[in-house]
Amino acid sequence: MTRDELARQELVHAFVMGALSPLERETVARDRLSDPVLDDEIRAAEESLAPMTGLTGTLAPPAGLFDRIVGAIAKESRALAGKTAIACEEGEWQPFLAGIEIKRLWNPGTVMLRCQPGAVLPAHPHAQTEHIVVISGDFVVGGRTFRTGDWHSSPAGNDHGEARTEDGCILLIQYAAA
Repeated sequence: MTRDELARQELVHAFVMGALSPLERETVARDRLSDPVLDDEIRAAEESLAPMTGLTGTLAPPAGLFDRIVGAIAKESRALAGKTAIACEEGEWQPFLAGIEIKRLWNPGTVMLRCQPGAVLPAHPHAQTEHIVVISGDFVVGGRTFRTGDWHSSPAGNDHGEARTEDGCILLIQYAAA
């Protein structure tokens, strides 16, 4: 096993065991959204450690816990009534290009791309203005690296060269009329 593979395995186990700082845990949770291999490794580690949860004994739940859970569910139900809410990992991810999946969102002009590390979007023209927000990971366009929260826009009629990701990414893309 290489040093990088060993470090990744240690990171996966630290994440599953709750041994990371809140910032480290948030980073890994975000990274697993755009890295299906990392997500699979975490799920496998969780499954392999699941039998150990029964070894700790039985603890009585705190008084009122069930009522707090019911109240939290009711509060969420009221807040989301009549709305649509889908977690990033949910929904219909479809194959798009090599190493890239697409998920259609609220209209035909709004999609998410989930790109595996090293994936490349070939050069293409834009019939409409394209807005891209990096949800997680990195996205390299024209030699500039965009990271989580960054925005890039290409106007209608603009052709740009290929774009890529080094470590994987999730992109929110919206197309708008010129």
